[in-house]
This record gives sequence, C-alpha cells and structure tokens, in this order.
Amino acid sequence: MLQNTIHPGEFLTDILDERGVSQTQLARHIGVEPGVISLICKGKRGISASMAKKLARALGTDATLWVNLQSSFDLTQAEDPNFGKLRA
Repeated sequence: MLQNTIHPGEFLTDILDERGVSQTQLARHIGVEPGVISLICKGKRGISASMAKKLARALGTDATLWVNLQSSFDLTQAEDPNFGKLRA
C-alpha cells in the first residue's frame, strides 16, 4: 500500500500557491474563518467530509479526493508504533 505521509493541508497549500489564491480568500469564498484554513494548511486540523465538499466546489476538485487524502494520511499516522500510547 502506498503510504501518504503528506497532510492534505500541504496539498491544499500547493494548490492555492499555484492559483495565486490566499488562504483568506479561500476561507471567505467557502464561508469559514481564515484560521480554519490556516490550521488545515499547517497540518494541525483534518479535513472533514463537509470541508471536503466545500473545497471541492471552490477548487473544482472532487470531495472524494480530499476525504481519501485525509484517510490515507490518518492510516499512515496510525501505523506509528507509538500512535495512541498514553504518555506520562
């Protein structure tokens, strides 16, 4: 299985850069706070199904792309042997 170690936010950042669109512009266009897009782009927030639909509409992609990128990333992170371990 191909492992996805890139957070979907990194992919989103690349798309925005290529199109010359700022995070704030995207946020306003899809009706979310700019901080939400910032957190996604920094890899600190995941992409929900609802957000995937908003991104797909705004960017001319498919919502499945965003959901699959997030799921693949999450599964890769879960393979880490320390994932979910309680730390002191």
